Amino acid sequence: MSETTPVFAPVRMRRAFEAICDQIRQQLADGQLAAGDRLPSEKELSEQFGVSRSGVREALRSLEMAGMVEALTGINGGFYIKQSHPDGITQAVRDMVALNQVPVSDVTEARILLCDLAIKLACERATDEDFAAIEADIDRFAELVRQGKPVRDSALITEFYRLIGRATHNEVIVMLIDALSEILRGLIAQLQAPHSNVVQVRRKVLRLMRDRDAAKASAALAKHLTALHLLLEDMERKKARR
Repeated sequence: MSETTPVFAPVRMRRAFEAICDQIRQQLADGQLAAGDRLPSEKELSEQFGVSRSGVREALRSLEMAGMVEALTGINGGFYIKQSHPDGITQAVRDMVALNQVPVSDVTEARILLCDLAIKLACERATDEDFAAIEADIDRFAELVRQGKPVRDSALITEFYRLIGRATHNEVIVMLIDALSEILRGLIAQLQAPHSNVVQVRRKVLRLMRDRDAAKASAALAKHLTALHLLLEDMERKKARR
């Protein structure tokens, strides 16, 4: 958290809420604001920006929808700069898919390419702790399969990919993998792919990653994801014909 209190300049041109959002974003970029910082009250922001409180509220709502700020209640309530999270990215892409501006095939293709990059970086950078976390996740998934419990909509569908992202030690890659995986999680849950095969693929990928064989690990996962990609495309075609 930064120690300085943000000070903003009055806005005169453009729609007020856009100018307010731009100033807050700029202070984040400059390091004057950081995750966890509390913004001044609505009244104080109105006075600093020289706009109505309704303009401030519109700006705060816009920033909240973008995942940049969050509203907390209670004695220390107010608007705070949000910790890094891919919610904004996820919602933006999900909306484009829902509006048919982006086909599901583009999302799955991007996910395949991103996972390929993540595996290559993870094979260079992953620690024993990273590999242990991935193995523990596979074991949890396998236990659910063994017990015959449903895995549909479970975070375990996508946690494996998130942990590979974490093993790259690149937070941007983690956020992008999280976003794309979350968009596809509901669709993937509808597929009737055998979970036992998923477990086998994941164990093979982990074994190859531990051997630091990025090419074979990436190829194994890409083959699996491509199969899912084709199943999702087929499912979307059937929906379109209804």
